[in-house]
Amino acid sequence: MSEKTEKRNVVLGITGSIAAYKAAELARLLVTRGFDVRCIMTECAQQFITSTTMQAVTGRAVATNFWEESEAAGIGHIQLADWAEALVVAPATADSIAKMAAGFADSPLLAVALATRAPIVVAPAMNVNMLTHPKTQENLEILRARGVHIVDPDEGALACGWNGAGRLAEPTEIFERVRNVLSAQDFAGRRIVITTGPTREALDPVRFISNRSSGKMGAALAREAYRRGAQVHLIHGPIHEQLPRAIKCQEVVSAEEMHRAVMATVASKSSMPDIVVMAAAVADYRPSEAAQEKIKKTEKSLNIKLVQNPDILHELGQLKRDERKPLLVGFAVETGEEIENLLGQTRAKLKHKNADMIVGNFAHDAFDLDTNRVWLVDRNGRQQEVATTDKWRVANKILDAILTLG
Repeated sequence: MSEKTEKRNVVLGITGSIAAYKAAELARLLVTRGFDVRCIMTECAQQFITSTTMQAVTGRAVATNFWEESEAAGIGHIQLADWAEALVVAPATADSIAKMAAGFADSPLLAVALATRAPIVVAPAMNVNMLTHPKTQENLEILRARGVHIVDPDEGALACGWNGAGRLAEPTEIFERVRNVLSAQDFAGRRIVITTGPTREALDPVRFISNRSSGKMGAALAREAYRRGAQVHLIHGPIHEQLPRAIKCQEVVSAEEMHRAVMATVASKSSMPDIVVMAAAVADYRPSEAAQEKIKKTEKSLNIKLVQNPDILHELGQLKRDERKPLLVGFAVETGEEIENLLGQTRAKLKHKNADMIVGNFAHDAFDLDTNRVWLVDRNGRQQEVATTDKWRVANKILDAILTLG
């Protein structure tokens, strides 16, 4: 999905669950990313959230029944079913799931679900006992067998007072699943390991050496690779990013921990990933020894001996000298504003690390920002500049370039 095809037509169906309020956040996420969203609300859904709210969020009239005289009703459920590129039912109650499984069409939402040929995404929300009831599970299996995409609910405290499975999945989780469903799966069958975030090198139990990396670039790469069908393993330092549940996330702290985690993924040919993207800002040095107790402020100066950390990308490059797998992508960050200096460092790193591609960027363009500006330099001598844009768009340009390398 390129930036031009992100704008898709989504029908959002809302049924009568207390979780209906989360539908407004889901709609906001979709609209913010450029999707055209039309809402259909059941009669019970309107007891929890108003059609006025959903109209304000989407900028579109909301369909609520077959007989209303409005713009939303005027389009007709068949036209709405044809217009949709995806139908998302969130939240989906046990009743609505049962009716979808049985083929009911006694509401505009159910009629659209029956008539559309677009992919359907269903996010259940209900009491844990209703969810685990054999009939509900049977109905969910019927929908899965028809190709409906089910976003499994979360566990936690429920509005009914029970605690367990049944909470509507977070809007971000549903949002990423919708994007996945609507995307070409050009990374399907590929395993990709991505590192991101900073590392922290301990000085003592309360202090550490680190850097300003937020991990947003690597997280964007993980999300977009998942969207495009890859099996993603994200190895990350301390970051604050919410990621789809389908992404395997492994948290580390120090450079040595990241080194062990990455090397374990390529330890044998059977577990070797197809692609490794080293987007993490791994500390080059660490204290030779970490104090076991807090270092007291007793002197005006403090000398700390630093030793070099493992060079993960270089070590991976040495392992693949005789074969092309895994495909290696690294990052090069520089300060200043001299593009030729950055490109020179990027080309040198490409050769020295035996990588397949290096992504060069300036610290002031990347750290702590939702945007980035990068230069892609690959083993075939190709060079591409990606002008400043959202990191998710940059991530797709990087993934596009990876595809050209095999």
